[in-house]
Amino acid sequence: MIGSPEINKTIRRILSPSLREAGFNKVNSRQNWAWIDHCIWVLEIRAVGKYFCDVTGWPPMSINVDLGIYYDFIPSRHSDIKIGTQGELLPKPFQCHFENQLYCHIDQTGYKNHLDNPAEKERKDIWWVEPDGSNIEEVITDIKNSFSRDGLEWFRTYTNLKAAFNEIENQHNSLNKFYKAKYFAEYLKDREKINKYTQLFDMEQKRINM
Repeated sequence: MIGSPEINKTIRRILSPSLREAGFNKVNSRQNWAWIDHCIWVLEIRAVGKYFCDVTGWPPMSINVDLGIYYDFIPSRHSDIKIGTQGELLPKPFQCHFENQLYCHIDQTGYKNHLDNPAEKERKDIWWVEPDGSNIEEVITDIKNSFSRDGLEWFRTYTNLKAAFNEIENQHNSLNKFYKAKYFAEYLKDREKINKYTQLFDMEQKRINM
């Protein structure tokens, strides 16, 4: 069975150069970060693991790719964000203010036909990795192409703070939305929206605590 070292070697050979070219400063095979102005870009590659394999039938070394953008002017609500040797924040995608993922564009029908759950057969957010690793180059090449075609555009779109703020304002009303929006408004020096979202945040927090 193929192991992580072999997969990581293929990631470093095929995907890592594209990440560096796109501006990623810290490229560590599976966990990668870029510091762009006040944004931290995050790209993480994770194996689905044995438990997921046992439940669904996907091979355990199959992988998905999570993306995140963290804005350093928003006070963190996660006390466990890792800090690098230079004092830099190293958030995980789930700790970011925006999250996304890459999708597979390989026809994996032949691999997934035997799966019992119809929903698993339709998944596009996981790349099937054969236990012997025979398709790993095809998988990592498709991840590279998905990043170049879709992921990089998403990162660049929401590194524009006005576009990111607009997206937040269009989200479903919630404590998390109001929290992010008030700090965006503060950073962008929009006095009217600072007042608006501070009030909405305080009201929603009181409602939740009642």
